[in-house]
Amino acid sequence: MCRVCTCRVLVLGRGVEWATTTAVPDCARRNLFEPLGIGKAEWPMSPLGLAQTGGGLGLTTRDLARLGQLYADGGIANGRRIVSESWVKAATSPHVQIDDETDYGYLWWLKSFSAGARHLKAFFMSGNGGNRVAVFPELDLVVVVTTRNYNMPGAHPLSDRLISEHVLASIESDLPR
Repeated sequence: MCRVCTCRVLVLGRGVEWATTTAVPDCARRNLFEPLGIGKAEWPMSPLGLAQTGGGLGLTTRDLARLGQLYADGGIANGRRIVSESWVKAATSPHVQIDDETDYGYLWWLKSFSAGARHLKAFFMSGNGGNRVAVFPELDLVVVVTTRNYNMPGAHPLSDRLISEHVLASIESDLPR
């Protein structure tokens, strides 16, 4: 990660700690992970002992799906409001255009995936090696791809093709027109 990105990530974590007077892992455990039934999260730590909040968080595939479903459901899980609806809308709305196909919200990427001739809008988290948590609001669908292709060129396009050519293609005939 570049120095500028690292600095922004540390600022995000420090902002959470300052606002909540709680260490990021403890705040996340109490306010997010426990309500979602996520038992174990492995945080990468900075040399200063601060939790890295911009990537590298170790969660199971099912736990990643829980996070995606939380946003698919507008911030509600198990009948309980976990994240404000206004934050979910703001986080999954475009704020920066990355390229002709991709926008960025607040910690979520936004673009369309192909399903045959159709293009379905999604917002997604993206991790090293092509790891993905993609939410397709139109389909009420959360897709999680976990890999071990760390630092490999082409890993992200490969995951995008897996989603388009296998997951979405398998349900294309059932998609609403």
